[in-house]
Amino acid sequence: MRASSNNSLPANARQVMYQARSLIQDLTEKPLKDNYFTQTLLPDFIKAHPGLTANWDVVYDARGHLEEPHTGKRIDLGTVAVRRYVANWSTEMPDSRLNPISLEVQTLGPANRFKFALFIEKEGFTALFDRAQIGKRYDIAIMSTKGMSVTASRQLVESLTDAGVTTLVVHDFDESGFTICHTLQTNTERYQFTRSPNIKCLGLRLTDVQEMGLDSESVDNRGTKYGLRKCGATNEEIEFLSGGQRVELNAMDSGQFIEWLEIKLQEYGVKKVIPDRAILESAYKLAILTERANVAIAEVQEEWDADGQRIEVPLTWRRRSTAS
Repeated sequence: MRASSNNSLPANARQVMYQARSLIQDLTEKPLKDNYFTQTLLPDFIKAHPGLTANWDVVYDARGHLEEPHTGKRIDLGTVAVRRYVANWSTEMPDSRLNPISLEVQTLGPANRFKFALFIEKEGFTALFDRAQIGKRYDIAIMSTKGMSVTASRQLVESLTDAGVTTLVVHDFDESGFTICHTLQTNTERYQFTRSPNIKCLGLRLTDVQEMGLDSESVDNRGTKYGLRKCGATNEEIEFLSGGQRVELNAMDSGQFIEWLEIKLQEYGVKKVIPDRAILESAYKLAILTERANVAIAEVQEEWDADGQRIEVPLTWRRRSTAS
């Protein structure tokens, strides 16, 4: 309940772990490993207590994929993706109904759609973003990686910069988080930028941790002062992290995370995108054309309903279908 804001939002397994860990460690007087909790304890508990956990919306990251034959659909094997895939299974008999034409202006890329992209170093927040409708309400593209950014993500950031898009980076409050934001905008051996990428690092930062009273955790690999300073950490942050402490994004419950994120987005001026006038005028004309087309479709459907069932399928066609 604490991780999911009283079951009002989805929570990924690591968020649940962060809320439960101190309680479990106090009871057992032993350190609790995150993988053991998320992969063993939590699934076993849910299985053992179906009544108590029936309404829990716990999600896990994708760990593979399925690809359908013929349709080419590719489904990530994560909790949310599988849930949506199964819910939309269908085998329908064609019913000789013409569907009305939907009004939708097709676009691909940022033009007239978004001016900001949100990069997050984790993949477990998809369900939470969807429930809070972050992408739709703020017209913001959302991208993620598991940890350090890959070369393809830096290529994408550079292309987005060319298109006038600002990439906002959300990361853990630790050396890896600072390094991820730094690497995303810095030349590496594998990739060199041809122009300065338009990137802003949102955090998590020490001030956020202190304001929300988030719990820290000890880590064996302490942050190096040089590496942290190079990546933009303040003196106070360097002192905290080099002492062997860190705070994950998952330390926030779902409600805290969304509230924190929305404050950051508003600070950077993220808001709805109004398309160019020429696009709006074209869309208006398309709406008129679509309305006329749907009237014509309805007339054809009415004629078909009156006499279409008298059409017989040729016997030779049926034989060929069966043979193939």
